Amino acid sequence: MISYLKGRLIRNNVDYIVIEVKGVGYKVYVPANIQESLPKVGEEVEVYTHHYVREDNISLYGFSNIEEMELFEELLSVSKIGPKVGLNILATLSVNAFKLAIVNGEIESLKAIKGIGNKTAKRLILELQGKIDLDNIIEESNASITDNRFNDAVDALISLGYKNGEASKVIAKVFKEDDALSVEDLIKEGLKNSG
Repeated sequence: MISYLKGRLIRNNVDYIVIEVKGVGYKVYVPANIQESLPKVGEEVEVYTHHYVREDNISLYGFSNIEEMELFEELLSVSKIGPKVGLNILATLSVNAFKLAIVNGEIESLKAIKGIGNKTAKRLILELQGKIDLDNIIEESNASITDNRFNDAVDALISLGYKNGEASKVIAKVFKEDDALSVEDLIKEGLKNSG
């Protein structure tokens, strides 16, 4: 199995790139968002890859980091999700944004992705919701939030009986929608959103 390639970029197409490694050119399908981070043709490039093998198809899919590759592999485990839809998901949402959409059951966010309708969005949520490490995703999504209002609002919900992960998730969602709210308003909106 090929899980990583480092070599010279010799072709950059809309859907794929070709990487030359020791005289061999590897065609690697990539999500559209990776195009911005690619070097110029002729320069060195490195990608994490998923070696996709089916009886009628052997392909390589490339990603800029391990997290994207692991999410892609997780997506392929969902029934009726193939590589093309997996690439569309990664081209549309960051890994954290996708995981938060799954955890929060945001069907509309998922339906905004090309190739995903109502049934597929529900299937993704159903099959992936229990597999996502909520504490890890909350920690990553809050890493940039250094505002004390966020922490104070989370602490307030915890004191009202919420679990830490649940309180963080609710306040993170409110904070994302409007980061100018006071602590009191964050708490009020958090209580409304927790249903």
